Amino acid sequence: MSDPVALVMGGGAGTGRATALAFSAAGAQVAVADINPVGAEQTVELIREQGGDAMLLRCDMADGEAIKAAHQALMEHYGALHWVSNNAALAVPNKPITELSDDEWDRCMNVTQKGVWRCMKQQLPLIQASGGGAIVNIASVSGLRGETFQSAYSSAKGGVITLSKAAAAEYAKRGVRINTVCPGGINTGGMQLYLEKMPAMKEKTLNAHAMGRLAEPEEIANAVVYLCSDKASFITGHDLVVDGGLMIRSNVIDL
Repeated sequence: MSDPVALVMGGGAGTGRATALAFSAAGAQVAVADINPVGAEQTVELIREQGGDAMLLRCDMADGEAIKAAHQALMEHYGALHWVSNNAALAVPNKPITELSDDEWDRCMNVTQKGVWRCMKQQLPLIQASGGGAIVNIASVSGLRGETFQSAYSSAKGGVITLSKAAAAEYAKRGVRINTVCPGGINTGGMQLYLEKMPAMKEKTLNAHAMGRLAEPEEIANAVVYLCSDKASFITGHDLVVDGGLMIRSNVIDL
């Protein structure tokens, strides 16, 4: 696809920023949306410094009207939409199921699952009208297998996976492919902060991955760009696990 227009929801830092930069490197004009305009502006400036074309959109995944307005602004500026990475999410503190409050559960679901639904409601008709393209929703291995003390987040990401499959089935003949990427641990600022607060967990977290390390944000971004590209033209409704062997790592045998 020549001169594609890409959108990253949650592009102000970490994997979202890496994805925005990767989209630009693949030749796309990139809209960077984030609740944090400072981070999003930094991503936009990085793209422009590398000779790319980018715009900033301030958007809260928990606000349906803000999402609608952001997509309208994108269309007014670029006039089309082809590639999307819905990356933004909200986790809650590690707690047993019985100790989660209604508010904690609802806040996680409202951003992490319902936010993706809100976004796709806007994106699907725009991509179809633009001649086709692809959406990649960032899920998690937690959504495939569940995660101790992360029942809300795991449930929300599991919902993103099945929502993506439903949308993929609905739009398969309309020129829009929808897939998910399911990462394991990623070496982002948030993960570094978590490991600094709980140093005893660092070695366990790294060794939970068969490769013995976390993913770099760029490695997740590469998977997203691949799924949006013509090289993945016959792939839809798929969950691409990018986890360094987390799902296959033995908890019994220390290799």
